Amino acid sequence: MPAAADRPAPALDLRVFITGANGFIGSALAERFRELGAAVTGVDLEAKPEQGVVAGDVTAPDTWADALADVDVVVHTAALLGPAYSLERAWKINVFGTHQVMRAAIAAGVKRFVHFSSIMAYGFGFPDGVDETYPVHVDKDVYTDTKVNSEAVVLAAHAAGEIDVTVIRPGDVWGPGSVWVRVPLEEMAKPTGFPIPDGGRGIFSPVYIDNFVDGMVLVLAKPEETSGQIFNITDGIGIPCSEYFGRLAEIGGGKVVKLPVRIAAPLADAVGGLIRKLGTHSDLAAGTMYMLNRKGTTSIEKARSKLGYEPLVSFDEGFAKVEKWVAAEGLVAAPMTSEVA
Repeated sequence: MPAAADRPAPALDLRVFITGANGFIGSALAERFRELGAAVTGVDLEAKPEQGVVAGDVTAPDTWADALADVDVVVHTAALLGPAYSLERAWKINVFGTHQVMRAAIAAGVKRFVHFSSIMAYGFGFPDGVDETYPVHVDKDVYTDTKVNSEAVVLAAHAAGEIDVTVIRPGDVWGPGSVWVRVPLEEMAKPTGFPIPDGGRGIFSPVYIDNFVDGMVLVLAKPEETSGQIFNITDGIGIPCSEYFGRLAEIGGGKVVKLPVRIAAPLADAVGGLIRKLGTHSDLAAGTMYMLNRKGTTSIEKARSKLGYEPLVSFDEGFAKVEKWVAAEGLVAAPMTSEVA
């Protein structure tokens, strides 16, 4: 496993403000930025004064915009993740919320805005080795379409010279406690199991959390190289969903159900929809299955050449860390696997 000394460690003499600062990604970024000398504050739905995080809503920054005073760069991570939301709600947070945060940053005199999009901006049907020159693609999917629109909001402001913008398209960010570990394990433990489409032949595009944080450190450290640019940040590999979720099932137990897409998508919509109607959020939706049915991979050559980015934590090393976390959290169940042709 790479030593800590191998990680990029430029001095970050910056005042950084993170939206979604209490989240899985936001908190990991804040910890590493502070280690490298940055003064980090942020906003989330709940305040954490000891971490410099104020309570607030990204759609209504008037209540917290004072916290942007003297900030050098806003890192905008806050968003509703995945397709399991109404279009109205997702648009309000992912598009209008992005607009509101950026306008508040401009009004406060912030010079840089780093916006988190997703490789899902390429749609469901992108080819192997897709790079940042490939056109974005609305797909009648809540998450994909709101991410495409959020990019348009920030890039228009950059083109107008209002603020310096960088767009980040993360892959499937994973690691101990991430949504791509926690949610599948929870679903696998249920009688219905966790469905994966097309026999698991879809491609998972992992980026281990430490690797992603390293990429973001390089983005902050290189303002000239990143101005007006878009970067894919992934581990540079594609893993069959059968392998990724199969390994999770081996670690945590539970049931993985392999189904044709024509069955997996409506099943996920029905199960997830029922759970949501009962008042509990579920990330299962038809769009989740379409996403797990992607067959393309992403290129990180631009991040390598412009930033010097290199994912240091391998897929196997990441799973070793996840396995320790699962055991420590007591999430191990009796293993069951099921396949439906």
